[in-house]
Amino acid sequence: MEKKTVRLMFTGDSVTDCSRARPIGDGAGSVGDSYVATLFTRTWAEHPGHKIRFLNTATSGDTTEALLKRFDSEVLEYSPDCLFIMIGINDCWRYFDDNMLKAEYHIPADKSAENVEEMIKKTKASGASVVLISPLFFDTNKDDPMRQMRDVLDEKFKAIAEKYSVEYIDVQQNVDEYLKVSSSYVLSGDRVHPKAIGKALIAGVIYDHPAFKALLK
Repeated sequence: MEKKTVRLMFTGDSVTDCSRARPIGDGAGSVGDSYVATLFTRTWAEHPGHKIRFLNTATSGDTTEALLKRFDSEVLEYSPDCLFIMIGINDCWRYFDDNMLKAEYHIPADKSAENVEEMIKKTKASGASVVLISPLFFDTNKDDPMRQMRDVLDEKFKAIAEKYSVEYIDVQQNVDEYLKVSSSYVLSGDRVHPKAIGKALIAGVIYDHPAFKALLK
């Protein structure tokens, strides 16, 4: 029996969006220029007989709240078999960018966690599998307030993943190892949006993770 094509979707914020096509990025030339494109080309180069259809529904600027609001109509609507979610860094950034004095844009960590938990529940109810990717900050300074907030979210997201037996891909750990020998400016100009090498690093971590490898079998 021929192996069924897997509809693999990535969703999240600008780290995943990177000019993907609207209403949905679907394959070559439309998944954007993020780590998803790197995964796409590497998979085709190394596994020409694969059965993965790459989809991208990320939207720049999304917080966990914004993603949850469009989750049914713009994510699950396209019937993914497996959904990789990378979200959360904007929940932190709104406390430190030009919205820092606008409390209405601030999402407490517990609420961010509740939003992600609801996405997991919705995805599982749809029959799809789900994988969480850690929110990412290109700075190893644990005294930096935004890094501290990211780390709080990371722990909460990991706990949710464990609660629902969901795979958790800790990209931050690999970035921290890389930054022991290199400046963060090699990977990102603003500590949030990855440059080409940063995208390649993210893609490499995901590609080597058992959750992605299982899709290639």
